[in-house]
Amino acid sequence: MKYIQTFTLLALITLVLNGCVTSSNSTLSKKADPVAAVQRYVQLGLEYIKRDDLYRARKHITRALTIDPEDASANAAFGLISHQDGDIEEAEASFVKAITSDEYYTRGRTYYGAFLFSEKRYQEALSQFEIASNDTGYIGRSQIFTNIALCNIKLTNYDAALKAYEKTLRLDRSNGRALSGITELLIQQKHFNRAQQYYNHLVRLLREQELQHSAQSLWQGIRIAEFFKSDAQVASLVMLLEKNYPESNEYSQYLKREQARKTDA
Repeated sequence: MKYIQTFTLLALITLVLNGCVTSSNSTLSKKADPVAAVQRYVQLGLEYIKRDDLYRARKHITRALTIDPEDASANAAFGLISHQDGDIEEAEASFVKAITSDEYYTRGRTYYGAFLFSEKRYQEALSQFEIASNDTGYIGRSQIFTNIALCNIKLTNYDAALKAYEKTLRLDRSNGRALSGITELLIQQKHFNRAQQYYNHLVRLLREQELQHSAQSLWQGIRIAEFFKSDAQVASLVMLLEKNYPESNEYSQYLKREQARKTDA
């Protein structure tokens, strides 16, 4: 079964930041509490990573590591910077150092899992995410199970992927990524009745949040509507896909399939 999933490192991780943060050198002086100073530098560094300003991010994270070279959060953040800079060996060394210095630092472990996934080391990534999922107090735990699902899809463990998506949705019923992911997986397994249930939930979520359909959600709706022979719904969704996402992979798939049908007719 072919499963198409767009993926990047930053799609796997969530940076928990308290908005835009700024600081002067005076607030991080040598007289400041070293632990507090490290965390402040890390917070600043993560904010600059979010802005894709790696120069300033590296500057602040390096300061944190100068104060405490073993700090798990600083090493994990340095791993993110190194990976975005394309230094794979340095990135992995930093991630490993982070989880070695604090095996309970779940955020760092999710960063490492994301790194491993991006390097197509799916079994190793799955192992890291499974360990991270045991932290019941972690604020982003529901997303970890989505990451577990994605690893299992790459490893063709589809039943395990479904269970992981279901776990995500038990923890967070409004997780759009999980709703879309489980819908796609069920469509490809031809479980259209279950797919429709999750798809309907996804559509309600889009309406409630006043969000526009993605190319993927339109393509999912087209295939579900076709199965249930809802011709009017198919036509409406195809029109939206063509209008809003004419260059998308999903519209290309639709056109190729229609061409194949005409050829076979």
